[in-house]
Amino acid sequence: MWQRHSLTAWPSTLPEGLGEDWTGWSKVPEQASWSEARRHAFTDALKRQYASQGWEPPRMQDLDCEGCRVVTVGHQLVVCGGPAFLHHKVLSAIRTAKGLEQAWGVPVVPVFWMASEDHDWKEAARVFGRSGAHNWTPGDVSTPNPVGRLATQGLEAVVRAWGEDGARESVVRDLLQDLEVVENQGGRYAQVFFRWMHRWYGHLGLVVIDADDASLKASCAALWACEMRDEGICKALLNTDAMEGPAHVRENQLFWLGEQGRVGMVKGDEKNGAPSWKAGKQPFEEPTQGWDAWALKEAARCSPGVLLRPLYQEMLLQSACVIVGPGEWRYWHQLPRAFASRGLAFPALRLRDHGLVIATELATSGWQTHDGWMTSEQWEKWVLDGWMEEHKDLLESHHASLTKVTSAIRATGMEFAPELSGSGGAFEKGVDKVWGQWLKKFRRAMKAKRPDAWGMSQRAQKTMMREGVPQDRWANWHVLAGEEVDAWNEAWMAEPEVLTTSVWLDRPKP
Repeated sequence: MWQRHSLTAWPSTLPEGLGEDWTGWSKVPEQASWSEARRHAFTDALKRQYASQGWEPPRMQDLDCEGCRVVTVGHQLVVCGGPAFLHHKVLSAIRTAKGLEQAWGVPVVPVFWMASEDHDWKEAARVFGRSGAHNWTPGDVSTPNPVGRLATQGLEAVVRAWGEDGARESVVRDLLQDLEVVENQGGRYAQVFFRWMHRWYGHLGLVVIDADDASLKASCAALWACEMRDEGICKALLNTDAMEGPAHVRENQLFWLGEQGRVGMVKGDEKNGAPSWKAGKQPFEEPTQGWDAWALKEAARCSPGVLLRPLYQEMLLQSACVIVGPGEWRYWHQLPRAFASRGLAFPALRLRDHGLVIATELATSGWQTHDGWMTSEQWEKWVLDGWMEEHKDLLESHHASLTKVTSAIRATGMEFAPELSGSGGAFEKGVDKVWGQWLKKFRRAMKAKRPDAWGMSQRAQKTMMREGVPQDRWANWHVLAGEEVDAWNEAWMAEPEVLTTSVWLDRPKP
């Protein structure tokens, strides 16, 4: 059963400058208002996107309320849900929305912002089963298209292979059914993932939005125009520490969606002092009607980069809170000056929850959270230290006997002839050195002496970390859960403390 622990049990380095009493928030979320125009732009697109799937959006009545707010979480379109931390982020958003709704007395709706314009398809195309990874290679990867616009060719085979490697049959059947519906409609991968997210979390009130949407982009055309005037994020952050942050600050944060795929804007030839750009081979010079009119007309083909996406999201949603991982936390904190330059409120950030499913091997190892999330080298030392502890009394007795003998030899030599003092000391040090070498060999010999226990200890470590990466960044939520996935979600939702970031541990049943 899941048990909640404090942030001190987090498996990796937390954002800097935060004390032990930190609850996972950048600041206290504010019960501000959501612009009616922005809310309507969002809900109009939402209704249209859900209608294309034959559905009504969850919590539409709440979203139509004037006082409604949203808690937002975004993620890549990872195949079959990819690593478990996608689900940790979503569950964190749903829990946080629930808590703020109870605290404020107004509707607070969790929103999943699909990162469908990311063109690094390899990051989204891998899913782990019980025994290994399964990779999707789309048929049209030669062009750097956004992941959401990829054709679904080859996806069915990956889902089936994943199903044969630990995923529950009913889950696989559902995902394949959604894939078939989209393929019959001639849709792309974004529509498949949209359906998957709604299937998994729509009943918990999660609203899914695909931001690669012409009307939504048109409503935020001012952001694209600023970048083209060379008055965008780079200018706002110039000569500040934010330029050296984790995310690269491009001169222009826009990408162009054209025949060459998604291509970044870079500086072209300067003419008459006005900025010009090019995306691949295509040049862009300021048109006679100006960049504002251009941005409105070409909004559908403008795609925000990693540092512009938060501004696009928040111009629309004015989120009460955004759920982020540690990496996102760091690059979002490059952006307060950029938000201010556009007159946008910087939202409260809440670090996502973390979860670890403790395998039987790990449970029997005696590991506890205070021991820490260990690499294979750290784990080997921890295991052998524990085994050495079993022989502690005997080894200390042997060492005491050696110390007594070598001390006696040195004393005898000094008593017999003072000039033997140096030889006696060297003998004593030599014995200590050999004793240390013998202990190292004794430690190594324990591996061969206890092969079954050593093998189990190695398997235990690999259920927790692989190549220094915590479980939730590679293991799949549905493979980990098996038949328990609904019970897991309910357990996370049932916890009364929903506003504090937590570490969850699920131990095997006795």
